[in-house]
Amino acid sequence: MDKNKSVHKRIILYITALLGILLVGVIVVSIFFFQGRLKETKKLLATAEYQTYEKYYVMITENKDTDYWKSIYEGALEEGKRSGVYVELMGNNIEDEISKEDMIRIAINSNVDGIIIEADDSYRTINLLREATEVYGIPVITVSEDNIESHRKSYIGVSGYNLGKEYGDLICQCIREKKYNHCDVMVLIDQELSNGNQSMISTAIREKVEEEGLSKLVKIDNKVVSSDKEYAAEEEIRDIFLSQSNIPDIIVCLSEKNTLCVYQTVVDYNKVGEVEIFGYYTSPLIESAIEKKVIRSTIVADTAQMGKYSVSALNEYLESGFVSEIYLIDTSLVGEDDISSDSEEGGQDDDVEDQ
Repeated sequence: MDKNKSVHKRIILYITALLGILLVGVIVVSIFFFQGRLKETKKLLATAEYQTYEKYYVMITENKDTDYWKSIYEGALEEGKRSGVYVELMGNNIEDEISKEDMIRIAINSNVDGIIIEADDSYRTINLLREATEVYGIPVITVSEDNIESHRKSYIGVSGYNLGKEYGDLICQCIREKKYNHCDVMVLIDQELSNGNQSMISTAIREKVEEEGLSKLVKIDNKVVSSDKEYAAEEEIRDIFLSQSNIPDIIVCLSEKNTLCVYQTVVDYNKVGEVEIFGYYTSPLIESAIEKKVIRSTIVADTAQMGKYSVSALNEYLESGFVSEIYLIDTSLVGEDDISSDSEEGGQDDDVEDQ
């Protein structure tokens, strides 16, 4: 009898253990099932979130990797999120280089709601933008560089004339400070950008120098720097220091890229202090060069404002059919005193450099 009770207890124990194992198995399977459903739900939510965007705009530039254009895009992205618009920086996640013309064609074929682009003087670019606007009804906004022939709806950027006046004023201040008997000024014209805007800058510089009564002391030359091949700008800027018997006393750069190229070349050829550099835009490297007195100063456009206005202009046009032809962006001057005051306020820059 006792033996039968013992067997009975063992059977109950085995059954209990088996039920426990089954219960654990059910719990584990349930967990995996729940996680799977959670992932599916997240995908559905992400898709639903993507589909809430009312419009799709693309931003096109061949300088997407510069701090200048990254900042413009961030401003556009922020305004896009605020107004229910998805803004894509074309080619941002593609390793291979895509030409501007190809990016415009992709945008047209994708039937985007609007194109935000850094204009140039290329015949193909102008024709493709006209096609986008006139054939497919896609509004075009030019940013930073303009071209009226593209039939764009609006231009967002800095006034070339006002910018030239600012550079002219800086040049005159430098001439008086250093007491030049004669001063050679070179303005670097970026071949990739719109010649019209850059020519206006150069004209305004000359006007300012004449207004200040210094035209007899100053010789101003424009140097076109090509950018159709990799490292072409660097090579041509280096040639200025290699092939010219008279290296310019002052070099004016109209792009972030050329500012950095001139800075590096002046350092490499040990011309620091001999050549005054006036740059365009700012970045940690440009700020460091100003602090080291390699770059005298730089003019900074409000790039975030530029990006924001580009999205706002497209929104306004699509909603009303009208938009202002030009939105002018604020600029500021950054020199050694500005960099020093920023470092003092932050309180960490010196420590970082020492490390």
